Amino acid sequence: MRKIKKLCSLLLVASLVVSMAACGKKENTSGNNTGNTATPTESTEATPTETAAATPDISKKADLVFYVMGDAPKDEQVVEDAINKVLLEKANATVDFQFSTWTDWSQKYNLELTSGSADLIYTANWVNYATLANSGAFADLTDMIATDAPNIAKSMDPSLLDQCKVGGKLYAIPNTWPEYTVSGVSYRDDLRTKYNLPVPNSVENLEAYLLGIKQNDPKQGLLSVTTGESSGLQVAFDAANILNFKYPWVTPNGLPYGLAANYDTPSDVYDYWNSDDFVTDMKLLKKFADEGFWSRSALSDTNDSEAYNNGICAAVVAGQNPNKNIAAITNFAEKHPDWKSEYVAYGETTGVIFPAHATQNATAVLASSKNQDRALMVLDLFLYDKELNDLVEYGIKGTHYDVDANGNYKNLSENYKYENMNTWDLRNGDFKLPQESDTILNQMFSKYSEIAAKTKFPNVNVFGGFAEDYSQYEVERSAVSDVMRQYLAPLQAGLVADVDKAVAEFRTKVKDAGIETCQEQFKTQWAAYCEEHGYK
Repeated sequence: MRKIKKLCSLLLVASLVVSMAACGKKENTSGNNTGNTATPTESTEATPTETAAATPDISKKADLVFYVMGDAPKDEQVVEDAINKVLLEKANATVDFQFSTWTDWSQKYNLELTSGSADLIYTANWVNYATLANSGAFADLTDMIATDAPNIAKSMDPSLLDQCKVGGKLYAIPNTWPEYTVSGVSYRDDLRTKYNLPVPNSVENLEAYLLGIKQNDPKQGLLSVTTGESSGLQVAFDAANILNFKYPWVTPNGLPYGLAANYDTPSDVYDYWNSDDFVTDMKLLKKFADEGFWSRSALSDTNDSEAYNNGICAAVVAGQNPNKNIAAITNFAEKHPDWKSEYVAYGETTGVIFPAHATQNATAVLASSKNQDRALMVLDLFLYDKELNDLVEYGIKGTHYDVDANGNYKNLSENYKYENMNTWDLRNGDFKLPQESDTILNQMFSKYSEIAAKTKFPNVNVFGGFAEDYSQYEVERSAVSDVMRQYLAPLQAGLVADVDKAVAEFRTKVKDAGIETCQEQFKTQWAAYCEEHGYK
């Protein structure tokens, strides 16, 4: 009973962060999302006691529920039936895929955690994995994988599992497809070429690019930006993402609570909101707003995930990653062959690029599940049984997809496309069928890998493994979030008459809300984390 109370209490806090993560995370049902890359740490080899454990009893059929993100494809039941036919043979189990939908998904996600109706659930750092693991939401899989997930225990890179540990215990299993999910700008390159404009690879060039389009085609929308819902307590209006062209921060948009640290010196934290740079940056954003780069009603506008694909805007500066650009390229090729999408990562300018963390896409077994062992067994099969992995990722061969003469994936039906089940957490790089778009994606990854290899911490996501515990200052944290929405959002949207006056008011209000408490508590935890991992 105590664990349930603890979970419910922390979920109230976690729901704030989960809802804030929504900006930039909404995906269409083509399934383009993000992945992970390993960073070696300690081994997770099974102990003699674990290897001697008994084989799981599968004599009794288990009907499992797998909760995933987003919307269901049209042929979800058809594919699910095919999956369950195989699962019954191999694990005497069935799986019912339940979808969050993208409408109020964060509230639904938290409700699923408290209701206890699911056995398996998608999890990620962007849905507050570490906090939820600490709260008791997920089952401890540390001692279970040797028996119930032999393929994971034998074949998965131990460093991937280590990245998913919280407090030394394993609460989730990641996918196995390394990926760079670097933030950046997707932009209409056909318009850039048509009007002889610069590549928007800096603040100055982005301004010139947008002004050039505005002058040559006044009816063309420029940027589609909205309130960031204080995402991660870093940004309140997502146009502020353009500042990533200026700063080689350890994480996009800095650390929470207005703090910042550069990638080469992660333990050296400074107060960005109280710096002269902050004032200068707010004046820059006001300049962009005054130039008409976004709507004057942007603070009340809702996020339109298809604005770029539909030509409503010429560029997107928030919530982007290489896979989203590939999706735009595919969309343009099918619907607007004269349009061309290109992508520039912020790290190409700052020289700071790092891979995704293992917890970017993972699967957890709920602590409330009555079939934890069978759920883990099924997860093991989804990840390492090619027949099942192909079914969940591509659908039914001959009906939903085929493989061409070059070995490339070829979609055959609008009812089920690649990753239409939104199972980004079940990607296995060894099974992944190549697609024509992979050529472009691989070129992008190769470029990012070269940049990442030259950083102080080569190919290491320094911030990715950090798990903040804000249980001691959740009241102040919530108050700071409220102030960000009321006072920081208009500043970052450039919709204030006097920037200096608005900055002073924001600083006063956020101080009254308890920002100093949040900052000091965070810095203490961050310093300990940097010390533990040698991030100096």
